[in-house]
Amino acid sequence: MFKVLMSKGAARVSMAGVMAALAFQATPGFAQTEGPDPLKIYFQTNSRTVSDEGQETLDQAARLFRDGNPIVMIVAGGTDTVGAPEYNLQLSLDRAQAVAGQLVARGIPVDRLQVLGRGASELIVKTEDNVENPDNRVVEISWR
Repeated sequence: MFKVLMSKGAARVSMAGVMAALAFQATPGFAQTEGPDPLKIYFQTNSRTVSDEGQETLDQAARLFRDGNPIVMIVAGGTDTVGAPEYNLQLSLDRAQAVAGQLVARGIPVDRLQVLGRGASELIVKTEDNVENPDNRVVEISWR
């Protein structure tokens, strides 16, 4: 079960409501980290499916989590600017949830994940509306 909270144009999801107590201040761009550089998993247009390459990145993320034992792993989804903002927000959240589910399957405790959907509100590469950009169709995994 996922609990969705809306804040400043971004959706926050708390798996099983556990992470609601954790404070998170959204910053411009994707989540700031302490520790390893953020890992990125890219998606095809309108896709919520993690690619084979993305699966390898998830394996790496699980190893880094176990080695570093951070307080929380932040899973932040994004989209390009093609489509309605509401659709992109939901798509980014779906992507982040798909990645989070794969992390849980790899042994990451659900109560240590914070899942966010940002739609096209915080682009990796700034573009005009209705511009396809694969660098923005991403879920970024970071730690704090």
